[in-house]
Amino acid sequence: MTIIRIIISTKDNKNRVLKEGEYQRSSGTYEFKWRDKRGGRHSISAVTLEELREKELDVLRDVLDGVRADKNNLTINDLYNSWVQLKRGLKDNTFSNYKYMYTMFVEPDFGKSRLVDLKRSDVRGFYNYLADERNIQVNTIDSIHTVLHSKLISQIF
Repeated sequence: MTIIRIIISTKDNKNRVLKEGEYQRSSGTYEFKWRDKRGGRHSISAVTLEELREKELDVLRDVLDGVRADKNNLTINDLYNSWVQLKRGLKDNTFSNYKYMYTMFVEPDFGKSRLVDLKRSDVRGFYNYLADERNIQVNTIDSIHTVLHSKLISQIF
């Protein structure tokens, strides 16, 4: 018994063949839809097909580099939680101290900041807030900086 597959190609209004996941909206703009490893749905859109395909290449590069598709929504807390799961090689006391500093001072407020919105000035402002408003000692702020800078912030910038 022979199985015949019929491939139906979708075309845009200029009669160009669209790839799997590409669609042309009724407004004439283009959209690319895909699912990540977890089954989450994602999409990007563009005015032209060429622009859409450039964005598709960026998505593909991110997937190959292991960058999460929802990177625009990642917070400092998300990055910290990933780091906690993956970090090895620290002494138990050092690791416990890092986790305590993060949980007490960063996680409740500053940790909710989205990575894409974060600037160096925001981190400096956070340190100033700890010193001025919360009256945290310089040594404690240095410990918090160690957790944020060497473990998290350096991965962002």
